[in-house]
Amino acid sequence: MLRAESRSTHDFHTRNYPLRIHAGANALTELPRELQRLNISRALILCGKSVRERTGLTQTMQKLAGERITGIFSGISEGAPAECIEDAAAHARALRADALIAVGAGSVIKGARVVAMLLGENQPLQEMATVHRQGMPPLSQRLNAPKMPIFNVLTSPSSAQNRGGSAVRYRGSAHHLEFFDPKTRPQAVFWDNDALATAPLSLARSTSFEIYWWSLMCMGSAGSANPLVQASRYHAWHLARRAYPGLGSENHATALIDLCAAALLQNRDEEDGGRPWSCHLLARAAYASAVGVFNHYEAVTQSRGYAAFAPAMIRALGTRAPAVARALGQALGMELAEPMDDAFLAEQVAALVERDFLAQGWRTDLHDCGIPASDAPLLLELALRNFNANHDRMLDQHREAMLAAITQVLAP
Repeated sequence: MLRAESRSTHDFHTRNYPLRIHAGANALTELPRELQRLNISRALILCGKSVRERTGLTQTMQKLAGERITGIFSGISEGAPAECIEDAAAHARALRADALIAVGAGSVIKGARVVAMLLGENQPLQEMATVHRQGMPPLSQRLNAPKMPIFNVLTSPSSAQNRGGSAVRYRGSAHHLEFFDPKTRPQAVFWDNDALATAPLSLARSTSFEIYWWSLMCMGSAGSANPLVQASRYHAWHLARRAYPGLGSENHATALIDLCAAALLQNRDEEDGGRPWSCHLLARAAYASAVGVFNHYEAVTQSRGYAAFAPAMIRALGTRAPAVARALGQALGMELAEPMDDAFLAEQVAALVERDFLAQGWRTDLHDCGIPASDAPLLLELALRNFNANHDRMLDQHREAMLAAITQVLAP
């Protein structure tokens, strides 16, 4: 019989979605077969300008798939701004596309999902987006229309690779719009060595740091998760911890594949009921704050925000989640005495996380980004509008501590 304290970890629901993964050397040669399997005859490639102009990747795909590819749209930029998504959908309609092939990292991959939503639902973006209501849980819209198949070709590791949710930048009061539709999960994902080699090292390090960061943060509650989620979290951290320092070395290619696998495990974590994007208070607060800065200030990457806000939120909120802080410290090899004052524990773990991120090449503040500390209240409100992190309004209870932490990260 299960002990009472372990029942919650063994009462869970899981769901699995069909997905084909092609990895390694010449993985893209499977693209024609994947298109043929679904009788695709007019696929549209979506990518960014750099992929189109600085690599031969799209040309290679056209040679491989021939007439099954009807065109290329290369106008999706970082953050997947709403205007780019609307232009891509219009281009797909004009070409009568019957599938989308997203070639890139996070922005293009998540953008392709929203393009499919626009094409399927035939509604404005604002009407499909999650609705945020003052003092109430946000409402995720149900998007019931069928969606065209999507195939994702990664140029850098990304947890966006096989999710159903997306967010796009929006030039309005919301600053970003959120969407969810499980029918936009990809039919297949390609981790092709040559495709992954096209990304500059700086981009690979940036997108991969997001995976490293999430793998670490999820270790804060790995022990209290269900058995399937535990497997994903422990192994994702093992892969990311080993692979990230190998970027740019002679093991670069294998490190990229390992980081792609770690990202896939993070998504399996979600499918198995783990809710990695809101796995504990410290991850929620840091994630929501980083996304708020990323969407409001186009010059700041999400990875910079992650590196800055994790230690800040551990300091600000660690005493409210001491077990989480302890687990994070242990994941980084800290030997923790028993018992330990919660405030001292939070400071020790925050300092350890800072040292680790600095060793990986990431600053742990935003002092050089030109963001005035007076913007902290605005950024707090944007953070609290994040569906993944604050779907149950739990962060609302920690407004003052979060505001102090955001101010600290911004103020020189």
